[in-house]
Amino acid sequence: MSAITGAPIWVWPLLAFIIWYGVRVSNTRAVPVIAIYLTPLVGLLSINSVAGLHPSPVAWPAYGVAFLVGIVAGSRVQGKWIISKEDGKVTLSGEWLTLTVMLVIFCMNFVGGVSKAMFPATYESSLFVGLFAIVAGLASGSFCGRALKVWRS
Repeated sequence: MSAITGAPIWVWPLLAFIIWYGVRVSNTRAVPVIAIYLTPLVGLLSINSVAGLHPSPVAWPAYGVAFLVGIVAGSRVQGKWIISKEDGKVTLSGEWLTLTVMLVIFCMNFVGGVSKAMFPATYESSLFVGLFAIVAGLASGSFCGRALKVWRS
């Protein structure tokens, strides 16, 4: 319970925004392509988290490989949601993956902070660092893959 009550106050409005936005994108919508091209910036949150991990020889290689896999997966999946692209806008069908990936990034950062505070030995283990970096890379890469798919269509 202290992990929830001890979280910074700004965490809860951020979570509310993520849920609101994720529900919003579950419907067909037309958005400026620039918005899609900027979504990979969400990945900066996970880069910062990986950089803050206990130094480990597995962190960055795991992140890099997972990031590349995320790009490929994100690009493949995004293709089925693109309805049209014209005049600087892209029409996308509704989907729940955006909400899922944003929640994964949010929870990953939250779990990282809680683990560091409550379970420092686990947080510093190579297994935790590797798994954390893989999840971060997949999530971040998926946003890049989606942007690339929209750019190429």
